Amino acid sequence: MKTEEFNKCREFLENAISANTENGEFLIAYQKLIELKSIYDRETDKARIEKEIREAEFNTKYQTTVHSNNTDYNKSLNQNNVDYSVALHTNNTNLDINRNNNLSSIIQNNQNQHFGLANNMISNGFTSL
Repeated sequence: MKTEEFNKCREFLENAISANTENGEFLIAYQKLIELKSIYDRETDKARIEKEIREAEFNTKYQTTVHSNNTDYNKSLNQNNVDYSVALHTNNTNLDINRNNNLSSIIQNNQNQHFGLANNMISNGFTSL
């Protein structure tokens, strides 16, 4: 029973008891009203406390899940950054190796061309220009 309804009933019974002091039925009804209100309040408080406990448990599970998800996300993000850095370093290293190999091939080709030209000149009797 809600407090407002209880107060109206209580007030009515108190007035009835005051007006009819010889009638014991009003006193019995008043006592029963107080008992029912106590039971209602106890059940209401119990339900409220149980609801608060469920909400606290839910919030704890929610916060735990959020923390776990954030931790997993950050671990994945860090691993992705490491993997990217390693891949970038590997690619840059391979690029440098290829560039050096190409440069070496160009230099070797130029030296071969010069040697071939000099060898051809010597073989064909060109001793001076």
